[in-house]
Amino acid sequence: MRPIPLALLSAALLLPLPLAAQPGNAPQHKQRQAPAVRQVAMAIPLSGHYLAGRVAEQDHDYDTGADQFDMALAQAPGDLELAYDTFRLRLYAGRIEQAAQLAPQLLTAKPKDGLLNLVVAIQQIKRGDYHGAEQQIGKIGGENQLGPLRDFVVAWLRAGQKDFAAARAALAKLKSGDASNQAPVIVIDAQIDEMAGDRAAAEAKYRRAVSLDPSSLRVVLSSAEGLRRLGKDGDARAILKTFGDKYGDTVVMDGLLAPSAPMPRPPSAASGIGEIMFEIGSALNADPRNARGDLALIFENLAVALKPDHDFAWLTIAGLYEQWGQPNKAMAAYAKVVATSPLSWQARLRAASLDAQEDRFDEAVKKLKVMVAEKPDRVDAALTLAELLRNKEKYAEAVTAYDTAIGRIKKVEERHWPIFFGRGIVEERTKQWGKAEADMKKALELSPEQPYVLNYLGYSWIDQGINLDAGMKMLKRATELRPDDGAITDSVGWAYYRLGQFDKAVEWCERASEQKGDDATVVEHLGDAYWHVGRFREARFEWNRALNQKPDKDRIPVLLDKVSNGLSPANDKPTVYEKAADKKQGG
Repeated sequence: MRPIPLALLSAALLLPLPLAAQPGNAPQHKQRQAPAVRQVAMAIPLSGHYLAGRVAEQDHDYDTGADQFDMALAQAPGDLELAYDTFRLRLYAGRIEQAAQLAPQLLTAKPKDGLLNLVVAIQQIKRGDYHGAEQQIGKIGGENQLGPLRDFVVAWLRAGQKDFAAARAALAKLKSGDASNQAPVIVIDAQIDEMAGDRAAAEAKYRRAVSLDPSSLRVVLSSAEGLRRLGKDGDARAILKTFGDKYGDTVVMDGLLAPSAPMPRPPSAASGIGEIMFEIGSALNADPRNARGDLALIFENLAVALKPDHDFAWLTIAGLYEQWGQPNKAMAAYAKVVATSPLSWQARLRAASLDAQEDRFDEAVKKLKVMVAEKPDRVDAALTLAELLRNKEKYAEAVTAYDTAIGRIKKVEERHWPIFFGRGIVEERTKQWGKAEADMKKALELSPEQPYVLNYLGYSWIDQGINLDAGMKMLKRATELRPDDGAITDSVGWAYYRLGQFDKAVEWCERASEQKGDDATVVEHLGDAYWHVGRFREARFEWNRALNQKPDKDRIPVLLDKVSNGLSPANDKPTVYEKAADKKQGG
C-alpha cells in the first residue's frame, strides 16, 4: 500500500541518537573507554576485533562487523557499551534473534530505550505473546521515540489479543487527511475486521480503500488479497488486472492473476506490524537526515523478521546494499522476492543489471535475453539489455536491443524520450548519423528541455560543420539548464574551438576544467585551446596532466605527440571551415 503519510511519521524520525544507531553512539551510562586499553592475552586482542568491526561498519559490511563485535564481546562480556555496539551491528546484519539475546542485559542500564524494547517486543510477537509485547512497548520512554508507530503497533497488538474494539479505537484517530492518506489506514481497519470475522465490513472497507487510492500498488495488492480471502476472487482479479494494465511498466501481475496463484495468507498481528516496520524504514530511507541509510535497514530487517515474504522490504534492503557496494548481499535480497510477486520481474531486472556490474556481463545478457523473449509485449527487459550493451560499448548489439524496445512501445509519450536518446547515441557510434539525428530530434520533440540531448545534438551538428547557429543555441541552452556540468561546458568550448574562435574556446574550456578537472578529455581540450592562442607552456602542462588522468588508450600516443611536438595537422582537429575548404579542394 502507499506508505503511511510522512506527516504521521515525522515524530518517528526524531529517534534519539542511541536508537538511531549512528556510528560511535552507545549507552551513556558510563565514561566511554577505548577497547584498546582492555586487551586480553589472546591471538587477536579485543581492540583488533573492535577496530575491524568499525571498519566493516563504515563499509556497510555488517555481517563481518557483527562477527568482529561478537568476538570482541566474548572477551569482555560485561562491557555494556561494547554489548550495545554488538546489539546494533547484529540488527544491521539482520540477526534479530541474536540481537534480542543482548537486550535484557542492556535494558538494566537503559530500561526506556526504544530500540531495545522494540526488539524484545518483536520476539514476543513472533511467539504470539501480544499481551507481553504491548507491555514491552509501554516501557518505551517518550512519545518522540516511536510517535505514531506506537498507535499502529498497539492497534495490531490489541487485535492479536482479540480486543477488536480497542484495536479500532486506536486506529480511529489515524484516519485523517486526504483520501490517499486514509486508504492505508482503511486497509488495516479492514484486515482487523477480517480477523474479527466481520466479513461484510471488511469487504466494504477493502473496496473503499481501492476507490480512494487506485494508484497505490500496496493498497491494491492488500485489498485484492482481502477480497480473495472473502470469496470475491473475480473482483480481486479485476482490480489486479486494471492496475497491471495501467502500470505495466513497473509491475507484472501474471503470477497473481494465474489460476494457480496461491491463496493469500490471512491477516495477523505479526504481519501487520511487519508492514508498519516497513513503512517506518521506507520513510527513514527517504529522509535526508538518515544519510547512511543504516536505521532504515534496521526497520526493514524487523519487517522481514515478522513477515519473511515481504517483497517490498526485500527490494528496499537490496537497493540499500546495491547503493553501499555490497553486491552479494543485494543479490541475496533479490532472491527472496517470490516468483508470484508482481515485484519479481523488477527484482530479476535488477539482479541481471547487478550481474553486469560484477563482471558477469555474459550471464547478465543471457538472463535479459530470456526475459525479452519471455514477455514479448514488455519494453523494460529490452531497454535494460540495450543500456547494458551501450555501457559495454557493444553499440551494434545495443542498436538491435533499442529497436526491440521502441518497437514494443504501444503509445509514445514524453517519458520515453531517454529511449530515443539512447538509441540515437548508439546509432551515432555505429556511424548511422541520419538515424541518430532523427532519434535525437524525436527525444527533443517529446521533451524539449533535456540538456544532455541538446548538448549531444548541438555538438554533433557543429562537429560536422552543419546547422552551426542552431547547434550553438542548443549548447548555450544546455549550459543554462546545467551550468555546473563540466562535460556540457566543455562541449561549448570545443564547439568554439571547431569554429576557430580560440579566445572563446579558452574561456569555456577553462571553465570546464574548473568544473571537471579530473577528466582527461576536458583537460586535453584546454591544452589544445591554449596552444592556438600562443600559450605553449601551459598547453604542454595540460597535456601532461591529461596523460596522468587515465585517458582512453587511443589518446595516449596523440597526447605524447602533442607534448613532444605541439599541435600539428596530424594530431589536431581542423576547424569546420578548414574542413569545408579541404572538401572543396578535394582533400
